[in-house]
Amino acid sequence: MAGADDAGPPASPQRRPPATAEAGPGQLLSDLDRMRRQARTARHAYWFPLLLFGLLTCGAAPLYVVAAAPSPGFAALTSGPGPILLGGMPIGGLSFYIGWYWAVALVGGYLLTLLWYRWHARRAGVWTPARGYLITGVVLTVLALAVPPLTMWLHPLGLLWLPLGDVWIRGTLAFLIIAAGLWVLARAERSRALAAIALVYTGAALLSSLYNVENIVFRLGWNPRGALAWQLTTLPNVLLPAAILLVAGCGAFLAQRTRRGTP
Repeated sequence: MAGADDAGPPASPQRRPPATAEAGPGQLLSDLDRMRRQARTARHAYWFPLLLFGLLTCGAAPLYVVAAAPSPGFAALTSGPGPILLGGMPIGGLSFYIGWYWAVALVGGYLLTLLWYRWHARRAGVWTPARGYLITGVVLTVLALAVPPLTMWLHPLGLLWLPLGDVWIRGTLAFLIIAAGLWVLARAERSRALAAIALVYTGAALLSSLYNVENIVFRLGWNPRGALAWQLTTLPNVLLPAAILLVAGCGAFLAQRTRRGTP
């Protein structure tokens, strides 16, 4: 009888090839496409600038109400220096405060957004090239600040000859600067959703710049009475773009959290 030692060495288990070797080309392409979608989803963080600039727009609303107070003639135009393109034509005596507010809010908002994306890149491990977004916003803001002094230096009534006066006369040029940044950010994020948001917001910014939105509210039954009530009629032009940013920002935040929680 043969002993246990005569049975020979135990057969070694067969090694199975890795799953990637068993997968066909179609499966590999599917996995690659899935990984790209996951990386793109992890990179998306545009809800922050949407909410940030929505809140900054709401913060400017009281200044528009105060600036709508009547003042004699165009005294505010020569009462002191101020970023006139960002503040609009001085219908009221304090419109230059709007300009200074937006000068700080735009530059600060773009810088905060860049810092946000850097923090998000370290956390998510996926980098979004947001430098072009910062450059676009800051350059447009600096141009809005530099053009009026240069124009008035060339001619005392130079502001009257500036083109596209309807775009900035209501003090809503900052909305268009925000819109330009959103388009650049949508390209950097490669996000169709953000591009759609930028399109809707650009339409609202143009509407607020070229039209008195309160006329629509009047047709809905708003009948302001008294000086303060008439000052409040400036709010629709400000709150319409702000509402779009806030609603879109909240929706993007919830959608991003839902996608991250889905296995």
